[in-house]
Amino acid sequence: MNNLLLVISGPAGSGKNTVSERLMAEFSTVSRVITSTSRPPRGSEKDGIDYHFLTKDEFEKSIKNGDFYEYAQVHDRYYGTSKKAINDTKTDDLILIIDVQGAATWREIAKEHPEIGSRLTTIFIAPDCEDELRKRLVGRNTESQEEIDRRMKTAVEEFKQADKFDIKILSKSKDEDYAELRKIYLDLKAK
Repeated sequence: MNNLLLVISGPAGSGKNTVSERLMAEFSTVSRVITSTSRPPRGSEKDGIDYHFLTKDEFEKSIKNGDFYEYAQVHDRYYGTSKKAINDTKTDDLILIIDVQGAATWREIAKEHPEIGSRLTTIFIAPDCEDELRKRLVGRNTESQEEIDRRMKTAVEEFKQADKFDIKILSKSKDEDYAELRKIYLDLKAK
């Protein structure tokens, strides 16, 4: 299979970003889908690297023009994946790191767009128990207890969706998780 689109989801603290970054570092043919937003850049974020930054008017015009595969409005800001972000990188395999609801949207998009369906593989990554996930979130030292509790509540719902994914990675160590994602990638490329 050529030109893969790997949609990688999992709860916060599952390691999805870490293993995705390692795959992109090892394989120059793999890149992250750069999504679009109408929010302003934060800190050192750069247009075309972190996001495609659009004004609210530009985003709404793009919606009217049918330029997005999917988009959502969150707290008066738009976020979405443009068709250009997916289709103008046909020489690369793409990774889209999104939440479980976003992965469900991509499964629907794949039904409507054969050019996506032929490329799409959904991957869910998570540890085998909530206790391990909580331990990871606490260990990151980046969230308040209230935020950890909120993320854990979301994770419980996300775990219920795991069987809807094409592939599930039972998260262990970072190295084991990466070895599994790497094998999945190479197996898909060999098809």
